[in-house]
Amino acid sequence: MPTLSARTLEALAAALHTARCTPAGLRGLWGTDADAALDANDPAPARRHCRAVLARDSATRDTGAHDEGNAPVDSDSSRRDRSLAAVALLFLLDAPVDRTHVVEAVGASLVDELTDAGLLAVERPAEDDAPESTASVRSVLSLTPHPLPVGVPRGMAPGDDTLLLFADHGTLTRPDVLDGDYVLGYGGAGRTLLDITPRDRVALAAEIGTGCGIQAALLARHADHVIATDLSQRALDIARLTIGLAGVADRVEFRRGSLYEPLPERVDLLVSNPPFVITPRTEDGKTTAAEAVAGSGAVAYGYRDGGLAGDAIMRTMVAGAPARLRDDGTAVMLGNWEYGTGRTPPTDWVGASAEGTETSAMVIERQRMLPAEYARTWIRDGGVARASARWHADVDRWLSDFADRGVDEVGFGWVLLHRHGASGEATAEGAAQTDTSSASLRDFAAIDSGPGSNPAGLAAFLETRMALLEWLAGATDGELADTAFQLAPDVTEHRHLRPGAEDPTMITIEQGGGLAQTFQADPALAGFLGVCDGTLTLAQIAAALAHLLGVDDTALTAQLADQVRALVPAAVIVPAAD
Repeated sequence: MPTLSARTLEALAAALHTARCTPAGLRGLWGTDADAALDANDPAPARRHCRAVLARDSATRDTGAHDEGNAPVDSDSSRRDRSLAAVALLFLLDAPVDRTHVVEAVGASLVDELTDAGLLAVERPAEDDAPESTASVRSVLSLTPHPLPVGVPRGMAPGDDTLLLFADHGTLTRPDVLDGDYVLGYGGAGRTLLDITPRDRVALAAEIGTGCGIQAALLARHADHVIATDLSQRALDIARLTIGLAGVADRVEFRRGSLYEPLPERVDLLVSNPPFVITPRTEDGKTTAAEAVAGSGAVAYGYRDGGLAGDAIMRTMVAGAPARLRDDGTAVMLGNWEYGTGRTPPTDWVGASAEGTETSAMVIERQRMLPAEYARTWIRDGGVARASARWHADVDRWLSDFADRGVDEVGFGWVLLHRHGASGEATAEGAAQTDTSSASLRDFAAIDSGPGSNPAGLAAFLETRMALLEWLAGATDGELADTAFQLAPDVTEHRHLRPGAEDPTMITIEQGGGLAQTFQADPALAGFLGVCDGTLTLAQIAAALAHLLGVDDTALTAQLADQVRALVPAAVIVPAAD
């Protein structure tokens, strides 16, 4: 494992910044077509372009070519492109690069330091007497740039609007099945967790299962101290490199251990992308080495397989979270859960885990997958070739496990917990202040699309949703009736009519932000929303509508109060500020 000093990591970060190694810089180098191919897990167009840049500019320098104005073609722009192409090939695209190109990109002394530290491996030509200048170097780890999500603090250092991550080279550039100790970089789940993590200033934060250090690196921007844990020593070693490159090593503490074992204290913010993938197990819960070699068993990958059967890893994580949270502390995690005969749905076990702990629980299910789709997704994720003997063996093992345990579907989503304490109060941005203490809640939402457009960030919306749910949990219908509400600006109403009809067959209320949910409405609810400008209470609007519609005032008020309980958590309407 490479060991880089703080000074070397600082120099490397500065060199990558100078080379414009950012998502925008790379897209500008190789164009949108190659960039789209990378998103589709195809590095070939980007690699081809980078090699062409190096070959073209090398030829230009060798011939001393000039343009029509007799200026050297090897301009500053050409040198910048050449440096970025060399860096991209070396760290992102997993290709050997002539040492001379790397020296030009980051400097000879840094190349020597990275080589001595074990990050760069030298590949020399076969000839014994070949000069050193003809050698190539290759990075033993992937080092990739990524954009920061909305809400993450910026401005700490030059170039800190880009997240740089060390990880293992994976299926983007290598055709082989992944090793069991593979350390994942910027995956879809990790990106989602970045988006839903609150970014308020806190004293102490913790990440369970840090992997390459992606979450800890950004937590350190708004936490005074961060505890990053992992069962894998190799993952911790790579995470240290990521944290050092981010310049926040003085705020991150690494601990080795499984799940909550290395975290006895309470924290203000707990985040985790745990190894939640539901992987087939033998009777003792493990896949044997012999099975893995023979291709008859699914390899257990440290970054995604927690070693427990079914969704037990998620149950363990959720059950242990409340005891690790300080008052007003928040836990955010991703996970899978099972549905089927004899399976307890997440609405039950998440709520049971938080029972009696003064903790609110919110589950947002983003997707459900059938067993075959789920198996296919994760077998492909491990780099197994489709239609190979290994592929068929793994599919059979996965589907047999689901069938034996009565699993019909697997859900994926987010779990958010808020420990408000006995005297905690919940307020939401734009919500009325209240003297009522927060009430614990158990909320489950399944969404088929979205999330919507959230200029302040998805995490900010989820914080608002949690606060609104807690307010609703403690509010009586009478209190709702006495509350004035404000309609969100991103809400639209759609009336569906048959040709020639005067009255709609259906009215829908559609949300552009938040979770981009759609709600069905009746004429009374549509009329209520149309005048929600924060000046009249629900009861006052209901009285006017009852008169217009010729219905009972009290009954309409009760109906609207019930409908408001569904619309407020989505932030379609919010309590108007005093």
